[in-house]
Amino acid sequence: MTNLHLDLYWRSRHPSQTDDARRLSRFVTGLPDFDSIYRSWLESPETRQETAPVPLSEAEATRLLIENMMRYDLPPDPWPQRGSYVWGGHAGPPPYDFREASYADTLCNIGAYGEPARGNSIQMRLSDVRPSTGRPWRASELRPLMKFAREVWRPAEMRATLTFFDPQKIPDSSWAGGERTLEPRIGWITYLPPDLAAQAKYPADVEVEALSDGAALVTLCEEPFGKADAAGLARLHALEAALRPIQS
Repeated sequence: MTNLHLDLYWRSRHPSQTDDARRLSRFVTGLPDFDSIYRSWLESPETRQETAPVPLSEAEATRLLIENMMRYDLPPDPWPQRGSYVWGGHAGPPPYDFREASYADTLCNIGAYGEPARGNSIQMRLSDVRPSTGRPWRASELRPLMKFAREVWRPAEMRATLTFFDPQKIPDSSWAGGERTLEPRIGWITYLPPDLAAQAKYPADVEVEALSDGAALVTLCEEPFGKADAAGLARLHALEAALRPIQS
């Protein structure tokens, strides 16, 4: 199963339904520009039923958001404050590529405007091997996709992370379990919004791409690495220590 994830989060908003549909339409339609695997959103290899057509029109995106709106348990009435879920597994164009190494999926929870504060998210499990290149994602290839996702969704937090990365936590008796996860969470590639990027200090061996509005993408290294990679882990821990003063 895939080791690499791209996650975006943003706080509760109250956008119009049309704006959410426009964003979803642009996102689904634009993803294939970054990898051919995103030319399909499927329910499963068995059914091969589409959960979203590609390209996705704004009218179709509106329909998906309405049909997939969260509902109360009893009675099962729409619960618009919790937003809508749109999900799909990706296997490229027909006849589809269902190899395990090519597996990828995306879960969108969008349109939430109630609690919790981080109620909206895009969670992408990226394929271990890109069908379009025959090798794993590289950081220089993934950053353009991250910039596209940021432009569409305007997240407060975004990172490309490897599954063995543990989020940093601190003791906090007001939270369940007595500890709280620090934000922004740090990954293989970490997005810092303009206010945090302006305060950040970085280790010498990370790559920092400054964006036009003052935000930054901070990359540990070009290739993804495993949990036994001492050099990669050393870079991660150095970045965690350097960014700790701007986390909350």
